[in-house]
Amino acid sequence: MKLTLLLFALSLKLRSAIRHNELLRTRLQTRTGSVWIQTDDHRVGRLFVFSKGQIFTRVGGQGEADVKMIWKDADTAFKAMTSSDPLAIAHALEHRYLRLEGDMSVAQWFGSLIKALKGATAAPQSAEKVAMIGLGKMGSGLAHNIQKSGFELVVFNRTAAKAQVFVDLGARLAKNPREAAARASIVLTSLMDDASVCEAVTAPDGILAGLAAGGIHLCATTISPKMARELTELHRKHGSHFVSAAVVGRPDAAQAGELITLMAGDKDSVERCKPVCAAYSSTTLVLGEEPSLANYAKLSVNYFAVACLELMGQIYAFGDAAGIDREFYANLFDASFANPTLKMYAKKIREKVFQNNIGFELTGGLKDVKLMHAASNETSHSLAYAPIIIEKMEKAIAEGWAHYDWSAFTEFSAKNHC
Repeated sequence: MKLTLLLFALSLKLRSAIRHNELLRTRLQTRTGSVWIQTDDHRVGRLFVFSKGQIFTRVGGQGEADVKMIWKDADTAFKAMTSSDPLAIAHALEHRYLRLEGDMSVAQWFGSLIKALKGATAAPQSAEKVAMIGLGKMGSGLAHNIQKSGFELVVFNRTAAKAQVFVDLGARLAKNPREAAARASIVLTSLMDDASVCEAVTAPDGILAGLAAGGIHLCATTISPKMARELTELHRKHGSHFVSAAVVGRPDAAQAGELITLMAGDKDSVERCKPVCAAYSSTTLVLGEEPSLANYAKLSVNYFAVACLELMGQIYAFGDAAGIDREFYANLFDASFANPTLKMYAKKIREKVFQNNIGFELTGGLKDVKLMHAASNETSHSLAYAPIIIEKMEKAIAEGWAHYDWSAFTEFSAKNHC
């Protein structure tokens, strides 16, 4: 009964908030979707439908929706949903008291609606001091949300001007990674690749030179599993800890605090890092105690994305050669891909627009696909698209497209480029 009343109250609060909560209104306008919240025994449930900025709900124990949030039982759901702990839902997912079925992007978006409904949250009760190394497109979004959440923040970036906005809001500026690490208990890196992370860690003025024993290196960069293992060992010898926390999402999601974090590391370190990750993530998934698991997971997620891009490029090239209007495939992809990011890429590929709204450059994409290929070669040997995509990406870079959006390689699926 308590959960039934809670879900009813949630529906009333969401509808009421539309009138005065600008952030909620804005997020409601970004997409449509449906969420079914229910218990495993189907005894309690409510459907939430979001369309054209409006909210519709109905009671029931089962049904179809874009995503289902299925709770172990009503008491568990009530406690988690009313908890003041911002990580309560993440803990429920981790301990399998809650499971999600369907479109995870809708679940992520629904989470952003609930955050908007709650408004500003209190600063985290954490003694951790965070150093942010790397303030590029992704790193600046991470730093923005960490600072907004109330953590004491130290920043370092090779181009110091990028750090000024955070310094103006109270962050301390470090001269190098060593100084940043010396002032923090958790050092978060958002850099380009294996080489840049390794240099930031091992250089004479690097992280290991400043990080105290017991400190944590939290790595959001997409790196190879091999590098994750090497960093784990380096930190173990140093007396510090390494946690992989690869992020899924584009820079706009980082700025909005709506990334998905894939995290792995020893349990105590992971627990210490969760509040930091929660500052910029709508969902944090813990994959185990071996840090490289998070990197394998991130590469598999990116491989799914880049394989979809390749497939769309192939199909558009086929249609162009046959004389089929691209509008036909635009409608096909809109109907087939519920995830708004894939819809965005389908539009880019259809219209051949690769030089604006660039979230991920082609050079970064090539680095990631090479990591995917290497990881496949050392495990399953199954990612057969990877060499094809690498070849096309290298052709695109040779044409001078290095800083185009990473989906630009799909142009080389056309017959006259191959």
